[in-house]
Amino acid sequence: MAQTDEQGRLIREIKPLEGMRKVIAERMTFSKHEYPQGTGQVQLNVDKVFQFRKELMEKKGIKVSFGDLYVKAAACALEENMALNASRQKERIIYYEDINLTVQATINGALMEPVLEHADRLDIEEISAKLKQTYEYIRKGRLMKVKLEGGTFSVSNLGGSLIDSQQPFVSPPQGAIFGINRNRVLPRFDGEGNVVPANITTFALTIDHGLCDGAEVVRFFASLDKVLQDPWTWMYHKRPAPEG
Repeated sequence: MAQTDEQGRLIREIKPLEGMRKVIAERMTFSKHEYPQGTGQVQLNVDKVFQFRKELMEKKGIKVSFGDLYVKAAACALEENMALNASRQKERIIYYEDINLTVQATINGALMEPVLEHADRLDIEEISAKLKQTYEYIRKGRLMKVKLEGGTFSVSNLGGSLIDSQQPFVSPPQGAIFGINRNRVLPRFDGEGNVVPANITTFALTIDHGLCDGAEVVRFFASLDKVLQDPWTWMYHKRPAPEG
């Protein structure tokens, strides 16, 4: 006999909230309730990124994804905005020297959060290789080889989807998360006032307002745009390791 709910709606299936789905629900509820959050968004021209990626493939035979490029761009922008590389814990704000990016990815139907350590000390080729290897370990279930803790800043990449805009939740106790959305070709004015097609991507940055304010979002996006307009320099930029 078909089962219905109290309002007479036919039920197809009932499943318990458990496992990964329960963990995600609990973490997101905690994030929203305990961390006052605000999201800023910006549309940036990424024509130079497209050109750089094409040249990298043609001259070196190296294929990197746009996600790889934007992860590196986030690391470079974060280097100039270290107030975002922090966490708020028990009435304290902890600022980190290490830039360890938690790169959220859905693999085999599950949300995973592998950590890319010292992303600021890696060039684009190294980042691409490390992420490819990490994703392969996850697909094969070799999670002992994947670092899942120790992130200082998160990246949510929806660039391969149809999502134009997102408002990602921070991942406590981290204080900020960077969101990548799909690229679109849109009309823009060039320097001479002509309408031309341009590759435009919307980026998001959600912050914990208990840690910092919207001014940090503005500065981060300014740094990000600087990187995206000169990928030939920044994609091979490496921040020196601290002494001592």
